[in-house]
Formats: sequence, C-alpha cells, structure tokens
Amino acid sequence: MRQIIKAVETSLSETGDAKLSVVRLKVSAISHLLTHDHAALQVAFQLAARGTKAEGARLEVIPVPADAWCPQCQRDVSVTPAYEVCPVCGEPVVAGSTEPEVVLHELVVQG
Repeated sequence: MRQIIKAVETSLSETGDAKLSVVRLKVSAISHLLTHDHAALQVAFQLAARGTKAEGARLEVIPVPADAWCPQCQRDVSVTPAYEVCPVCGEPVVAGSTEPEVVLHELVVQG
C-alpha cells in the first residue's frame, strides 16, 4: 500500500489544497490483492494514508482481465478474477510478466 500512497502523493503534487475523496485502482485478475477481503484492503489503505494527502479517501478496486500462459495448451490466454484457470482446458495458468498487477487508474478530488 505504501507504493500506492507514494504514487497518489506524486499525482497530487500539483493539485494544491484539493481534497482527495476516491482512489481507483485497476487490479489484474491474477494479483494477490484480489484474494483479500475488500474491508481488509480498505483498512490497510487507511493506515498507509495517515498523514498524507490520501488520508480520508476511499479505495476502489476495479478487477481487470490478465494475460497468462497455459502450460497445458502451450498458449497465451486471458483470465478474469472469476475464472483464474485456462478457459480452454481448465488447468492452472502462469502469470504473464508484461503487465503490472496494480495500476493507479483515477483520483477523484473535490475542488
């Protein structure tokens, strides 16, 4: 969470006194973050945000499909959070390394 807060602070460096209300993250379907309860992620975010411009903001997580490799089929596949196995053969997949797991998608500020 500290890396997320650091990215938020960097993005907000030129907003002056604007109050941050929402931090939206796009999170890969194969990210470990999606295995955590949303309430636990919210608490971790709030603790990391203390004393920063992100303090008091709400965290929103947007799950997005991820590219992966199926060793059984020997092909690239796309997986979603609801279906983290190969959509062709049903076997476990290996994470692709070209995409970041978490992307700071949007900051909602109040003027």
